[in-house]
Amino acid sequence: MRRSLTLFLALGCLLWCIACAEDDYTLDDQATHSITRIHTQNNYFKDEYGRYLFLHGANVSGSTKLPATVDPVSYTGKPFPLDEADANFAKLRDLGFNFIRLLVIWEGVEPEVSGEYDEEYLDYIEQIVAKANDYGIYVMLDMHQDLFSRWLRKYYVDDSGGNALETLPGLEDFASPPFNDVIQGDGAPRWVVQLGLPEKNVGGPQWGLPRSLVGDQRETSDMLPLHWGVDNFLSLDVARCSATFFAGKTLYPNYLVDGKNVQDYLQDSFANAWLQIVKRVKSYPNVLGYDLINEPLGLYVVYTLYALLYQEAKDTTDNVLSQQQVEDQVDIVLEQLRRSGMPESDLVIMRDLYLNWVELPRTPDEFEASGFPLGESPYKPDLTAAFGLNSNFNRNFLQPFFSRVGQAVQAEDPDAIIVIESTIGLDDTAGLFGFYITPMLAPEGINQLAFGPHYYADVYPFVLSYNPTPRDFTVDEISFRDYSEGILGAIKQASFSLGNVPVILGEFGTYFNLGGIEKATESDFIVPAHIIDNYYDTLEANLINRSIWCYSSENTALWGEGWNREDFSILDTNQQPRASDAYSRITPRFTSGRLVSYKYNSPLAYYDPRPGVPTPYQEFNLEMLGLESSAPTEITIPKAKFAQGFYVYVSDGRCLYDPERGILYWYPYDDDPNVSHTIRIRPPYDDYGDSSWNYYFDGEKMLEGRQ
Repeated sequence: MRRSLTLFLALGCLLWCIACAEDDYTLDDQATHSITRIHTQNNYFKDEYGRYLFLHGANVSGSTKLPATVDPVSYTGKPFPLDEADANFAKLRDLGFNFIRLLVIWEGVEPEVSGEYDEEYLDYIEQIVAKANDYGIYVMLDMHQDLFSRWLRKYYVDDSGGNALETLPGLEDFASPPFNDVIQGDGAPRWVVQLGLPEKNVGGPQWGLPRSLVGDQRETSDMLPLHWGVDNFLSLDVARCSATFFAGKTLYPNYLVDGKNVQDYLQDSFANAWLQIVKRVKSYPNVLGYDLINEPLGLYVVYTLYALLYQEAKDTTDNVLSQQQVEDQVDIVLEQLRRSGMPESDLVIMRDLYLNWVELPRTPDEFEASGFPLGESPYKPDLTAAFGLNSNFNRNFLQPFFSRVGQAVQAEDPDAIIVIESTIGLDDTAGLFGFYITPMLAPEGINQLAFGPHYYADVYPFVLSYNPTPRDFTVDEISFRDYSEGILGAIKQASFSLGNVPVILGEFGTYFNLGGIEKATESDFIVPAHIIDNYYDTLEANLINRSIWCYSSENTALWGEGWNREDFSILDTNQQPRASDAYSRITPRFTSGRLVSYKYNSPLAYYDPRPGVPTPYQEFNLEMLGLESSAPTEITIPKAKFAQGFYVYVSDGRCLYDPERGILYWYPYDDDPNVSHTIRIRPPYDDYGDSSWNYYFDGEKMLEGRQ
């Protein structure tokens, strides 16, 4: 076969490939025209040319959870300053990402009072979206929260000699100032938290101090310095704020703010905060959609438990509970969870937590300080509603919330894709022994819906508390784990009850300080790399859109991304990629036919050796069915991965490569709807007799082979 080395002008090649009539059409034009608003079709994302969009992205960023300044509070500059935006988006693009889940914070939009907005922050968000557009990166905006708000916090001393804190007295040993750390949430502004905890002095001089140092419990939060996720289920403050936000009309029917029930007031404020963002960004073609709220709380065990204790105390002569009465009420709550399908092993842990870690109320004063007044008050919860809060929460409360806020966003941006998540709580697709299933349904009135669940494998460096000896993992222990069951379980609601909508796995990832940051660094983060690679094995096999947690340009060895010492960032302390073999992958960006399968052979994967056959590290194979668009299939090729060039094999058609953006354009010829089109990309191995390649690309050079 004759091979000819030809240096193509990009203009001439593109004109020949697509028969473009305009003499000045360039690769820059192709890149610009590739970005259009996306719409949903069944369980796919498609662009205006009829191509299928495939999302390979990252969350930007974990450091956004904390404000840039606290007095006055401002989130302008999070996730990174505008003068660093070009460098960061270039890095994201060069790593192969075509999509970001951009965190925005309610407190950043509406920091002080309802209806007053931080225009500087809104300007900043718009500029970040615009800059992402310049780099061909789609954006899904995510109104982020964890533990409801950063105003729910607890200070503590991070110094336990490596021993886990196992009991509440153990926690109190670390309650003496000076404090050097804090466990906290993120999301809602202080004025919202104050409405959720009306009897408390939110943000007062003692706010966040350990209870042992505060005389009046109304002056501080009830958070515990544990792994932050545990406070979702142990903190009454978190539960009350979230319950007021989602279910205030049911729980507090007489609690009015400016003539509205507190739930309506808060949800209207939240929707209006969203609208300030939507108005700024809706005109940009790279806006994929709006993830209405991150990880809403859906399990209110501690709230129900307090309500049961409150009812029991009212029926007691002196309104004081004995230890046995407390234990009896705990068991009643656990029985409700057992009937809802919670595993027995989890129930044992929950019982220990509530009896030994949470300071449950026993006296009238303790109930008053916990937001359960014995006398008449608009802040007294409806006990019947409180008892039933954990039953069908997603359908009864979350689904109407999504409909309300989603319709408001959609009215402002008719092209909006509304992304919803499931709650942190019980699996509502399982029911009791497979029966009595009442899952959340698609919210009413939403024209374009997508599902954005999260999944994290059990690779946490500690259990329940801060200050324990870190859990350690080995490569042999981790590298062959299969996350298929967990990931497929996380996404199944999309087809189970939401109408088979498109799916984006909005978060997944791992700590990079497993075994301690020094050991992890010395090993070149090999354990996190294998964990992340395992995720992608399942994601690719099932063609799942995804965004890894997280990309953060702010990272230190001690504090990680800065929030609760989480260290998930794929960038190290020098803002350089770490473990990039796992996530910097060749991926489809757009396909002009329906994607059937694709596979990237990671350097981290295990391959059975075959005599005489090179191990296919970094090879990529894709198959698609038919042609539904004359626009090219686009494949992202991370620039750093193929510094020595790469070979391309195609079933039919022509190829063109944009080395600046790392995009391979493929124009198949055969438009028979039943024909499968295939492409294979591989690095330049030593030749082993495979001479059937069609193209070799190295920067702007192209070697043309078999045609």
